[in-house]
Order: sequence, then C-alpha cells, then structure tokens
Amino acid sequence: MDEPMAPYSRFVVDGFDADALLGVVRDTRFEQRLLAAGHFRACLQRLVFPEFSLDSGAYTLPIFASGSFGQGLVALAMAVSCEQPMWANGRWIPAGQVMVFAEDSELNVRPSPGGWQWAVLLIPREVLQREAVARIGRELRLPRSGWCSRPAAPAEAYGLRYGVFKALDAAASWTGVVTSEQVAAQAALLLGAFVDAVSAADAGPARRADGSWFERHRDRVVRRAEEYLKAHLDRPFDSKALSLALGVGERQLERLFRDAYGHGPCHWHQLARLNCVRSALLQADARECVTDIALRLGFGHLGRFSVMYRNVFGECPRDTLRR
Repeated sequence: MDEPMAPYSRFVVDGFDADALLGVVRDTRFEQRLLAAGHFRACLQRLVFPEFSLDSGAYTLPIFASGSFGQGLVALAMAVSCEQPMWANGRWIPAGQVMVFAEDSELNVRPSPGGWQWAVLLIPREVLQREAVARIGRELRLPRSGWCSRPAAPAEAYGLRYGVFKALDAAASWTGVVTSEQVAAQAALLLGAFVDAVSAADAGPARRADGSWFERHRDRVVRRAEEYLKAHLDRPFDSKALSLALGVGERQLERLFRDAYGHGPCHWHQLARLNCVRSALLQADARECVTDIALRLGFGHLGRFSVMYRNVFGECPRDTLRR
C-alpha cells in the first residue's frame, strides 16, 4: 500500500532574521547572530523519517549559533562543505569531520567566512546502535555525556556528503505519494552513510569535549564576558569595566575573544547590539520608529548607527522596520 512520503520541507531566509533561524534543528532553539557584513541568505531543509530526522542549512555569511540539541537524542553533525575549518565548542573542525553529541549536549559554532553547509542527524541512541550492529556487526563508540570529534577518512567523508545530498535531492523531487519502500530506502541510505563515517573513525582517538586546559579556561572567560556584555547592551562598550568585572587583563580578553570569534570583545558587543536592534525592528508594532528602538538600545548617534547597520545587514534600519 502506498503511504505518504517522509515529511520534507524547504525554507529560505532572505535577509538575516534571528527569530526565523531559531528552530533550524528540529525541536531545538539555536540563537544565531550575524558576524559579517553583506546580504545574508539561508536555505534550510528538513527530512523527517519515522525514527530520526535530518536538518541541513546552507548559509552565505558566517554566523555564531548557540544552543542545545533535542532531549533524549544523539546528534551526529558535520560541515558538509566549508572553505575553511569551522570553530565549534572551542576547536577547529574541518569539512567532513564527524561530531558526535550525547543527549542534550550544547553546541556553540562559528564558521569561517565564505559559504558553508551543515547537516545534523538527530536519532535515539538505541536506534543508532541497532543500525550499527546490523550494518557493521558492533555498536559504535558514542560519548555518554558531552561530545567528541573524530577525523573522517576521505572515502567515508565523501560517502556521507553524498548520502546527505542524495537524500535531500530525492525528497525534494518527490511529488504526490511514494511507497513505503522508497522512504525506507532513503532512510537506509542516509543512516548507513552516518554509521559508516562514525565507525570508520571510532577506532582511533576521539577528542573529548573537555579539551585542553587552555580551551577550558578560554571558554569559561569568554562565556562570563558574554554574559556581562549581554547585560550591558544598552551602554557603549567599556573595556576597563569588562576587565575589572572579570578580573582578567584587557589584552588577555582581546586575545581570548579573537581566538574564539576572530574579533575582539568590542566588535562582539557592537554586533550583538546591532543584532538586537534588528530583532526589535522586525518585531516592532506600528507605534514604534527606528529612532525609539535605536535610542532604547544605546545608539545615541543615529547617523553612525544607520551606517553601521547598513554595513552589516545590507539595508537601512527603516527598510527592516517596513517588513
């Protein structure tokens, strides 16, 4: 008997919209912030099978994304394509390398400049291990908490990218009703590619989530700095006040931020403020104007604010408000 195809959806975000990007991974909330100037465009695809789901996104500009994966599900993630390694949870991850996240694990990710595409498969641990036993005769080495990254052999990395692209292309081309056998074949192709990629590398060393002392120290300091800066988005950046609040030297803070984000805390603060303004403009009611919103978020010089906003988002604040 014919059954409906596995639910497939495609969504395009034309112009950066943090709220529209919150749920890019199924049943999660990933806060995203634009990190580079230019016109942003994202193509998001989702494929939901009975026992697991695949999300994939192609972005034209680098963003910083922070969030946690769905409850009770293991996440297998990778950069399907990127011009340079991406920064994820404190370390650099090249294209094709598999990241394995235990249930409810957190991910903070920043790609390098240039277009990039990512893919995340969410699956119950028991379903993944069942497939592994059936396919390779043993269970996979999966972290019980946190995450690990594993180098991917070229053949398996290519096979995984091919599997992702083929599954998404096939689902996008289906029309009407397809058979359950077709759906099962696509699910097997996709899941098999992920199992092969993980199993090919899990006999070697897995880089644990705790990382080096420097990585842990940097992440603690940067996270504390982020919380302080978020609480002061309505004020101009004050390097000395930030340094005193954290008990860390200004030069050290600059180095730690550049290692984590590619730019210093002042630029981080400015981008965070501009992203907050954009969200407020997109959510504003008919009574609000650009001036009110900009002043509320601490931008006293409206001319400079308008120039900075246009340089980052590729449009004037007034054009965003009109949406």
